[in-house]
Amino acid sequence: MALIFVEGFDKFGGVNANNAGVQALLTAGEWTSAGSSQCSIVAPLSATGQAVQIAFNSNSPLLVKTLAASYSRLIGGCRISSNLTLNNAGFGFGDAGTTQCSITVNPAGTISLRAGAPSGTAIATSSATITAGSTHYIEWDITFGNSAAYQVWLDGTSIFSGTGDTTSTANNTANQISFAGQSPAGHVVTYDDLYLFDTTGSTNNAVLLTSPRVETTFPASDSAVQFAFGAGILGSTANRAGTTNAPAAGSLVLRRFTPSAAGTLNSITIMPGATSAGANYRGVAYADSGGTAPGTLLSSGTQVTGVTNGTAATLPLTTPQSLTAGTQYWIGFINDTSVLLQLSDTGTVGYRAANTYASGAPGTAPAMTSGLSSWLFWGNMTGVAVNWDEVNNQPPDGLYSYVFDATVNHEDLYGFGALSVTPASIYAVAVKGYVQRSDSGAKTVSLRTKSGASDGGGNITGQTPATTYGWLTSIFETDPATSSAWTGANLNAATSGIKVDS
Repeated sequence: MALIFVEGFDKFGGVNANNAGVQALLTAGEWTSAGSSQCSIVAPLSATGQAVQIAFNSNSPLLVKTLAASYSRLIGGCRISSNLTLNNAGFGFGDAGTTQCSITVNPAGTISLRAGAPSGTAIATSSATITAGSTHYIEWDITFGNSAAYQVWLDGTSIFSGTGDTTSTANNTANQISFAGQSPAGHVVTYDDLYLFDTTGSTNNAVLLTSPRVETTFPASDSAVQFAFGAGILGSTANRAGTTNAPAAGSLVLRRFTPSAAGTLNSITIMPGATSAGANYRGVAYADSGGTAPGTLLSSGTQVTGVTNGTAATLPLTTPQSLTAGTQYWIGFINDTSVLLQLSDTGTVGYRAANTYASGAPGTAPAMTSGLSSWLFWGNMTGVAVNWDEVNNQPPDGLYSYVFDATVNHEDLYGFGALSVTPASIYAVAVKGYVQRSDSGAKTVSLRTKSGASDGGGNITGQTPATTYGWLTSIFETDPATSSAWTGANLNAATSGIKVDS
């Protein structure tokens, strides 16, 4: 096994500037720690997905991954863009919390290997430079020791190599990789498409020198499923904005959603950004009228009184509403009090009209004011006859959208969207699942890929999920059907999912 870790930052959803929310997403089983007010999800540095952006304001590593073992040598690469302001920032290689050495992008645009943290003494510095805001791919091959070999590449070209002291502890190993910077504040760096190898095995044990891209695809169909439906969602539970906004008192508030799969809408959940003991709400659902306006009232709900900041409030519909896949609907609520709500993002997809709460929801929606805040609310679904729709949300919605099983050897396999291009080379495939153990038993699972008739568990099976949701990973460096490198056609045809091992 040579590929230790791969990350494209695509599974954390769309652009997200809510730092606390991003921290929670990053540290749910994938990254060990993340700065609580420094990390954002931003547009990708390559052609697909997203990237992570870090605003450095301390000498401490702000995004840290603890590896499964300690390694005497680490090989890897990452796409990077820096604003080249004030101080050094880049990558750190740590031994149980102490940075052994760092690769930094410096304010002058040069790149250095440094002893210890990014503020440490330069072991080597490039003559090549980059410009602020430009995107590049940095790769490394570092052995850890008092007189150890190192080499660093920029966009596939070696910029320095040699031997030096690449340790700050008594150990000649590293068990962490981090995105690290130097205080004071001012240095902003964006990272994307990270890979990390050790030197074992016959593949993926040397730098790639191809500026590789991590592309993430998500379930798009059922292939062979045995898990049961748990819960489904219309919309997203992700709070991607760090601000709140309050619809006026006496409002009809709506957003439009199109379900990917048919099911029954039972309730609408709102996410308050303030506490109000006396505020009243009723959920509503409307048919579409011409694609740009709501039409006839389909269902309304019973009154819910009182909301608490940061605690989801669910508004049941009196008559659950059957929804058709691919058809647009408008869901939301009526209120009698102006209370701050969290936002799904910084967009302007909210609609509002004045409405007398005591009169209930209007039978036909009035003219609505568009372009308002993207208030965070979503629909809760039952009766969805497919499994892929519950597990393809970006980011995942946990207990609001899931499938479940406890029967040993039961397996769910899904079809995935095709790669955006046919790649010249596929170095490895990682299957990642957002998994929780919900009972007290000792359950284990494996993440699967089936190619042709071959169904494999990758580099690790029998993984034990935690009692809270978190990411699990298994890596397939070769095609299970051929035991050779993946081709684009075989990967596009493969299915992946999860299996109950015990």
